[in-house]
Amino acid sequence: MATDLVGNETLQRFIKLLCDLNHEAVDFLKSGNAELLFAMNDTIEEIYAIQHAGTEDAYTAIEEDAQIIYKNFNAAVTMMKSNENAAVDKTTSEAVKIFVRNIFDANVRIVLAYGLA
Repeated sequence: MATDLVGNETLQRFIKLLCDLNHEAVDFLKSGNAELLFAMNDTIEEIYAIQHAGTEDAYTAIEEDAQIIYKNFNAAVTMMKSNENAAVDKTTSEAVKIFVRNIFDANVRIVLAYGLA
């Protein structure tokens, strides 16, 4: 993927968001703290906005992994909302961790595609 970072503030911001998402996913997987999903939501919304508006190869070449991120995050939110208990039960927690792990894996593939790792 031949995209120049120099002077491309949008792509630089996009890469920063990918880095943020990586850290947020790791923090969630380590702690299981559902509050971290709020930060992930903001990050993923901005990633989505940039990626869907972008026409450069840097955005179009990662469509498959980007869709994995978006769909797994939506599934995690749906799972959390469907939990009928005041506290998150074990089944919900495990399912959400699987979705977040899928997000992490897709994010790593994007970072690798950019040659950043």
